[in-house]
Amino acid sequence: MSTDLQALGTAAELVGRELDLIAVQGRLQDPAARLITLTGAGGVGKSRLAAEAARATAALFPGGIHPLDLPACADLETALTHIEQLAVGTAGASGRTLLLLDGVEHVAARLAPVLAEHLTAAPALTVLATGQEVLRLYGEQVVPVPPLPTPGPLLAPDVADVQDNPAVRLLICCAHEANPAFALTAENVEAVVDICNLLEGVPLVLELAARRLRLYPAQELRAWLRRGGDSHLPGPVDVPARQRSTPAIAEWSCRGLSQGQRALLARLALFQHGLTLATAEKVSPLDAGETAVALEALLDRNLLTLEENPRTDSRLTMSRTLRAWGLTLLDAAGAAQAATARQAHARHYQKLLHTLEGRFQGSEQQRWLRAAAAEHANVLAALHHLKDEHERRTAARGRSSERERPVALLERAALVCASLYPWLIRGELTEGLRWFDATERALQDEGAEDGEEHGERLRARARLCAGAGVLAAALGDHDGAAHRHRRAVDMYQRLRDPGPGALASARRGYALFRCGDRAAGQSLLSAARTTLNVQGDTAGSAEAATALADVLLAGGESEPARALLERAERIQRQHGAIRDLARTRSTTARLHLHTGDEAAARAALRESLTLYESIDERTELPAVLDLFALLLVRTAGQPQRATRLLAAAEALRSRTGATTTGADRDLLQGTVTELRRQLGATLFTAAWAEGLRLRPAAMAGEALATAEPGRAEERTEAGALTPRQLQVALLVADGLTNRQIAHQLDIAEWTVVNHVRHVMRKLGCNSRVQVAWAVGRRQ
Repeated sequence: MSTDLQALGTAAELVGRELDLIAVQGRLQDPAARLITLTGAGGVGKSRLAAEAARATAALFPGGIHPLDLPACADLETALTHIEQLAVGTAGASGRTLLLLDGVEHVAARLAPVLAEHLTAAPALTVLATGQEVLRLYGEQVVPVPPLPTPGPLLAPDVADVQDNPAVRLLICCAHEANPAFALTAENVEAVVDICNLLEGVPLVLELAARRLRLYPAQELRAWLRRGGDSHLPGPVDVPARQRSTPAIAEWSCRGLSQGQRALLARLALFQHGLTLATAEKVSPLDAGETAVALEALLDRNLLTLEENPRTDSRLTMSRTLRAWGLTLLDAAGAAQAATARQAHARHYQKLLHTLEGRFQGSEQQRWLRAAAAEHANVLAALHHLKDEHERRTAARGRSSERERPVALLERAALVCASLYPWLIRGELTEGLRWFDATERALQDEGAEDGEEHGERLRARARLCAGAGVLAAALGDHDGAAHRHRRAVDMYQRLRDPGPGALASARRGYALFRCGDRAAGQSLLSAARTTLNVQGDTAGSAEAATALADVLLAGGESEPARALLERAERIQRQHGAIRDLARTRSTTARLHLHTGDEAAARAALRESLTLYESIDERTELPAVLDLFALLLVRTAGQPQRATRLLAAAEALRSRTGATTTGADRDLLQGTVTELRRQLGATLFTAAWAEGLRLRPAAMAGEALATAEPGRAEERTEAGALTPRQLQVALLVADGLTNRQIAHQLDIAEWTVVNHVRHVMRKLGCNSRVQVAWAVGRRQ
């Protein structure tokens, strides 16, 4: 029953597992480690890692290495007999013998007591096992094998930045085997990064996808995978049947699950990018006790992973491969059960966002905004279901004389409106605007069909128009924003609701100002602010005051603008309105620049950036980065950093879809031209490329790290470091470990290792102590 050791691997190179291999070899070198189990989800490369570790340590086992592929055995009894024969043969041996057991999942309960007995009777026997679940024996050393680290979301990926990423390296290696002409280039790097992120770094799935690069360019493969093409990726025929396709991986992984566990897995497959434990309990088709037991079983078998996050709730996640298989299970259960599950999913997120909506302005708003951001993909899935449900009900109404109240459509409108603030924060502007406009049109069509416009539907339409106006303004479409806000004002007048109508009127006034009609904008803003004050809407009044101050600044009226900004700031600080306060502080910075107080402008911009950074804001951040860069050009003599900030702002705008208009665009273009002249083509291009590669989470930090006026940036050896490398070097100087640095910067640990290596090379250092000295000397 022994199989050839080479058969446990494939022809592909062991990529991205260098540290894991060292860890397994270290355990095999320890005679006290008698049972080592590599565990992880299907397709992560446990078998290959175990085989390579066994080959590398073969000299330690004079009794030989005896591989046994358990799933390939005719039955478990035959496998147990073979294990017994091997154990008896090594009972009196003086040299160590290694039993390499591949695929202990599904038989762990029966296998474990037999192994325990043989390990006791044969002191020279060492067992290296692989499986999706552990054996649960005393003394068992468990080695988790996770997927390969992926590049993560990048605004403008560069070949040099991602070519050392383990997932990218594996995809390129396997793609080159399938198509020798394939190479990572500037043209396909974005698609390659997206493929690695989409496939979650699972080695076997990456290998199966890479074979398709023989047929498709990377960009087309990405589109095919996004449409779900990986749900039936075929593989080579010279590997075990359980590894020949993605459905085979999932089917093998879930073999032996109980009916209740399968039902729960199918229900959880509806959730994209995971869900919290509390959500799993709410949507489970099982009772509370059965749910707890089933979740533990799915976690034990690595079908689910519990990802801890210190800044928000832990999340249960499921691989893309298992999600596709779980959705197949759900559909196989019948149309009625599938519809019930999707309805439960949609209702859960409608209730959740309705609850969170009231917490986006308060002492814990950062926490709740992060919670909403984590659910973005699930909210979109819920909206799609509510849209499909409305279309189904509309079709049913066409076949029946009975008229239903448009419940699904109103629920969809409520969920869309509740998502406005998180979408603004995340920069999900284009997609958000589509949902606002489409939902409002659907409600309007419903009313036209019924021949009446009841209050609930009209109020929903008014909220949708107002929200669409906010998103259109954020995208730079101020004419479209003014049109939508005007419609919202008309609807609120019909509803006789002056408060929301006044806020929509104020926003319309600011949109008209941005369209070039300053007089109309100022008039509307002044009137709306008065109404908001009368209505007691202090938050709306403060927003209108900040917008009106901007209009007054454009007319050179500094003192009235100052008074408005000071009042708005007091209200926003009192209410803890972080985003509104950040906007007010950036407007205050422009006031200070107008009056020549550059130190005060710098302080206001720093606070604005700090506030935006605290809530991970993406939509309004580019404008503040631009303003900070302009201030640097004007006062601090730091043209490279200014260039990086302008490039970062441009990259973030391209991600959100926002645009600059009119005088703002002309000023930025003129500044970029001047920076290119100052730096020269080569240095400007390098700084611009560095700015494009900054992650959104690091953009505010790049600006806040600016030296004070009068402190020119030194051109020592550390000056060659990129902004991210300098951040890493400074944290190394503070004594942080790679893991601590990764947590603080919110990047993968492998990325930190890569940056530290480049830092040492650029600074000519051989140790972290030397890095600390070099960077400290620069400070």
